[in-house]
Amino acid sequence: AMKQLSALEMAAAVVLAKQVSPNGSPALIEQLKTAEVSGREFTRFGFYTEFSVDRALPPAVVTVSQGGWVRSEVGPDAYPLEFMLYVKDGYAEMIEAYSYFDGYGDIDLLTASFTTPRALDPPKIEVS
Repeated sequence: AMKQLSALEMAAAVVLAKQVSPNGSPALIEQLKTAEVSGREFTRFGFYTEFSVDRALPPAVVTVSQGGWVRSEVGPDAYPLEFMLYVKDGYAEMIEAYSYFDGYGDIDLLTASFTTPRALDPPKIEVS
């Protein structure tokens, strides 16, 4: 099993770090470079990747402990995945990928081609 973050996970996490950290996220990005994956759980619509980072690095300041709005299209049929980053006590610990579409089928989400992850605007909450 892959012990490092996949290319997709890392690319998404860097964009997420910039969204959840007010100062441009250098601390989070340095942490992510040291990530060692402890587990991946695949759902039919995405995955959770848990990892540990080097605790000798400084903790990051974050505005939200789980969040971010990032999308990438993955695989030959451009399956749309969205991503969130989880940070606890200043240290990144998990990436969640999910989709509102039907399941991704046979795509290997860790090795498939993907579009550059990009920031989305948070969804507007309609007040009725």
